[in-house]
Amino acid sequence: MLASGAVRSNGTPDRLLAARVLREEAEREGFTRFGVAPAGPAPEFDRFERWIAAGYHAGMRYLEETREVRRSPDSLLSGARSVVALAAPHAAAPHDAADGARYARYARGADYHGTLRRRALRVVGRARERLPGAWAARVCVDSTPLSERAFAAAAGLGWIGKNGCLIDAVCGSYLLLAFLVTDLDLPPDEPVAEQCGACVRCLEACPTEALREPFVLDASRCIAYWTIEHRGPVPDAAKALLGGHVFGCDVCQEVCPWNAPLPAGGAAGSPPPSRRELLEMGKGAWRRRFGTSAANRATRRGLQRNAAVAAGLAGDRACLPALSAAARVAEPGLADAARWALGRLERPPL
Repeated sequence: MLASGAVRSNGTPDRLLAARVLREEAEREGFTRFGVAPAGPAPEFDRFERWIAAGYHAGMRYLEETREVRRSPDSLLSGARSVVALAAPHAAAPHDAADGARYARYARGADYHGTLRRRALRVVGRARERLPGAWAARVCVDSTPLSERAFAAAAGLGWIGKNGCLIDAVCGSYLLLAFLVTDLDLPPDEPVAEQCGACVRCLEACPTEALREPFVLDASRCIAYWTIEHRGPVPDAAKALLGGHVFGCDVCQEVCPWNAPLPAGGAAGSPPPSRRELLEMGKGAWRRRFGTSAANRATRRGLQRNAAVAAGLAGDRACLPALSAAARVAEPGLADAARWALGRLERPPL
């Protein structure tokens, strides 16, 4: 047995020591789950390829364009041997505005892309101080083309639920994920058995029937896709599906029994902007309110577009002046949504 801190003849740290150090540093950074999967071909990648072939990725062409990169972590780090999966919970409390405009829970606070990346980089940095020898690691947080949930499940962090979310038996599915792709040969963890059983609450509750069948999401019907990923005008048929959602959707997670035990009381921080506040928000106010938030992904005009649709669906006449102004902007998605909402709001009652 090698002594603590020892280096093998090939110049790499002892694998058991390396795993222990990384786990300790991950816990120090507040990650509640830690697991290791072999950095081989992405688990069940054929399922992803069938999903792409069916066109269920809608307008997210980047998923198709990066398919070959996603196939293996070795494309992200030459010589990759292990994928370290890390998870941290986010607040389970709803993140809704005073007028009922709905935001995904994970959008509360600072953008997780930056916060998780910095935490994961600190894990690597402190591990380097404790682990002698030559080794490499690449931090991946969401925007990197890695089959994240597949590797998280393979690393034993949880199982993939019928809604496509990673579910942990203790923390539920309100989780944020980060990964370390490394050339360290770490001992892998055992996957967790799927525990959804016969439950189909997520499929039944989806307001747009985006879950075609268990484990199969059709993004072209998904509220999160239309309010976050899609750019430009939203087709009228899709507008009618959005309800009060202005950024993302948590319905399939809200009904999940594994999330029921989580505390859902009030969370810290001020409520997000209302539909009218969004529509009236200038560039400066946007940068101050959303510049470092995950909601920035939707862009200012995109979120205003969503607010316009939500105002039309809600019959929110307080938004009429802002909608009239928005109908004249150059950005086609917002202008289209504002004109559509005005048509609904100015229509005589039956």
